[in-house]
Amino acid sequence: MPLEPCVVQEILGAWVLAEPREPGEVEVPLGEAERALLAEMPWPLRRAEWLAGRRVAKRLLQRALNLDPLRTQVLPLESGAPRISFDGVPRPELVLNLSHTKGWAVAAVATSRVGIDVCDDVDGERIARIARRVFSEGEAEACGAFRSRETQAAVWAMKEAGLKLFIGGVFDPGARAIRVESLSPPRVVANPMMQVALLRLPDAAVAVSRDEVASDSGR
Repeated sequence: MPLEPCVVQEILGAWVLAEPREPGEVEVPLGEAERALLAEMPWPLRRAEWLAGRRVAKRLLQRALNLDPLRTQVLPLESGAPRISFDGVPRPELVLNLSHTKGWAVAAVATSRVGIDVCDDVDGERIARIARRVFSEGEAEACGAFRSRETQAAVWAMKEAGLKLFIGGVFDPGARAIRVESLSPPRVVANPMMQVALLRLPDAAVAVSRDEVASDSGR
């Protein structure tokens, strides 16, 4: 399924936005706490990534939920997951997740847990180098992970998006915690059970994960 760049789309009951990365540090309306956090980042690449993530997040929140970017802040929880506040007041009923690569910045927001990950096709090749740490026995062959760079990127994105529901990473609790059964249709096995949508950007794969029983309704 294609994901149209710069257009808010509804995926599994979550709002999703993807934007191409621009060189350097992009302009983003920041609150006082965000500016203080940025000032503590000495590395240009990290600053650029952080700003790209905040820009796509604030644009998504404005377009999907009418939250003014000047009054909205996106700050990290202790886990590192992003937290939304509006006029200085936390909005715990809104769950935001971000991901970025050299080429893209993506964001998803929902009223219950959501995970999102983007993987450039060129980066998908790395999954072969750590296959023993990533795949369960027979998993890669069953889902066709190594057919192409695109399928490798898709598998990586699906695993990472799923792990974000655990507030974990590819090594903790471990990529094997998410078993990719199929790319078409996208399907994973995990505990807790989850839904995964697989989408395509130019030269990149995007996956969105939701708890199987928690997807928002009524949209």
